Amino acid sequence: MINRVVLVGRLTRDPELRKTTSGNSVCTFTVALDNRMKNPDGSKGTSYIPCTAFTTTAETVSKFARKGLLVGVEGRLNQRSFIRQDGSKSSVIEVLCDSVQFLELRQY
Repeated sequence: MINRVVLVGRLTRDPELRKTTSGNSVCTFTVALDNRMKNPDGSKGTSYIPCTAFTTTAETVSKFARKGLLVGVEGRLNQRSFIRQDGSKSSVIEVLCDSVQFLELRQY
């Protein structure tokens, strides 16, 4: 089976860096993508894709990336399920990043 994802979009918020109990870095962020198809009213929609990076990639993203930055993400889709605090079941589909490229110069 093939499970590869390549996305180009903008960060919707600043990345969040956490450390696991074993000390590994984990960075989560969301990429906004314009949909190719128009909505029935003629406007273009946007998809918001959650992404997770690990180790050195996570540290680099959290250090240099900010909200609004254009990024290229390569990785694989992952679906996970969990139980919310209220007891309901939920699942999320996310991209586990192998590579994150910054596609524009940083704004100062």
